[in-house]
Amino acid sequence: MDETTTSASPPNTLTSVRFFAGETLVEGLTRVIDAQFGIALAVTASPHDEQPASVHETRKAIKRLRAMLRLVRDSISHDVYHTDNAALKLIAAELGAVRDSWVMAEILDRLLPHDDTTAAAVAELVDRLQERYQAESAAVLENHAHMASIMEQLKNAWDRASRWTVVAGEQSVPLPHEFATVAPGLQRVYKRGRRGMRIVADSPTDTLLHVWRKRAKYLRHQVEALNVLDPEPLGEMEDRLASLTDLLGDDHDLAVLLSRFSDDHRLVAGLPLEGVVHAIRENRRQLQSDSIALGQNIFEEHSSFFLSYIESVWRDGPTF
Repeated sequence: MDETTTSASPPNTLTSVRFFAGETLVEGLTRVIDAQFGIALAVTASPHDEQPASVHETRKAIKRLRAMLRLVRDSISHDVYHTDNAALKLIAAELGAVRDSWVMAEILDRLLPHDDTTAAAVAELVDRLQERYQAESAAVLENHAHMASIMEQLKNAWDRASRWTVVAGEQSVPLPHEFATVAPGLQRVYKRGRRGMRIVADSPTDTLLHVWRKRAKYLRHQVEALNVLDPEPLGEMEDRLASLTDLLGDDHDLAVLLSRFSDDHRLVAGLPLEGVVHAIRENRRQLQSDSIALGQNIFEEHSSFFLSYIESVWRDGPTF
């Protein structure tokens, strides 16, 4: 089955984690792992003016890798899961400042109204944030020893990733191509996403919203990987999860921006922020309302129903 025709919104074939028809689980995982590590390691080869986007792609590739690791979590070594998950999380965090300072300027320009009360302040803030990006990115990207260390960590993680396709307690026994191999990891991620939705609906704090976004994103990538089993319904679910994580991502970025206003006095010195802060809070209220409504639709069913559906299409649908 051609991977570019399995969803209403075809994925970028370079970044997709979809398994292919005719592959075993191990073959699909191995191909996806290699592709995502390749994307992550490309950051240092990017032209200077493209490095912000490249850092963003590196962090997204790491999220996809962590989603795949969670998919087989219960079938591989406990130590392998925790060691490699922690390593990838740390690498992404080391690049976080570059990504955040770049995104702050972009989201201000994209989401806030440029009316008479905010236009001048927004324009000045965008300029100041871009200056911050130049300084913060230089501290990371132009520190060659630091970047060499990050790349070495990524290469080491890639070298270890062959352990993600081996049965726990064995050295060379590949994961069996069976639903039971992925069922516990898939159910855990769905269950945590559903629980996160219910918690956020009652208490939409910045921390809880951010945690829910991460859980929804892991499920999004796992559903994408298994798309070949039932392309149209799973493609629709993937699209809805993508919309949810985009909404939650915008909300998170606005929350980080507000915290910068409080923590970085030089960033906001002399600017009339009342209208900007009001616009940000209004945007966040709408983003959170839309996120919760969409999440309640996505996570309407109990995890056992979701798992039963995936098991049925694994058994009866096209093999991969």
